[in-house]
Amino acid sequence: MKKILLLLTVSIVLTSCGQTTKKNNSTENKTTNSAVQQTATIEKLDTKSFYNRVNGKKVQLIDVRTPQEYVAGHLQNADNINVFDANFVNQVEKKYKKDAPVYVYCRSGGRSMKAAQMLKSKGYHVVNLNGGFNGWTAQGLPSEK
Repeated sequence: MKKILLLLTVSIVLTSCGQTTKKNNSTENKTTNSAVQQTATIEKLDTKSFYNRVNGKKVQLIDVRTPQEYVAGHLQNADNINVFDANFVNQVEKKYKKDAPVYVYCRSGGRSMKAAQMLKSKGYHVVNLNGGFNGWTAQGLPSEK
């Protein structure tokens, strides 16, 4: 009888330990997912604010226009990844970290907003240039070819 009680007690203890571990793992996953959701945002900046954030600083800056548009003129230190490429998100994920903002722009702001939404869904904090490259050049801000 004592052996049966001992066996029953050990079984209950082991079963409850396993359930506690599962709860902790579940809580851990929720915390991790929650952290990604909290940092995954889209910030929209006017030209002057965007300039103040990127000028002379090492930032993750992406021109999401076509290669033809990019060679005609782009922001200094911007990489070109065309938002219309089927593997746009994969290219970004290979090169850019999620622990720092990714700055995006296009010609007038529409395509970069689409890119921002795609990247936000992958956990990136994205900063979009309202008015795009057209707004940038209209303000007489520096660009290069």
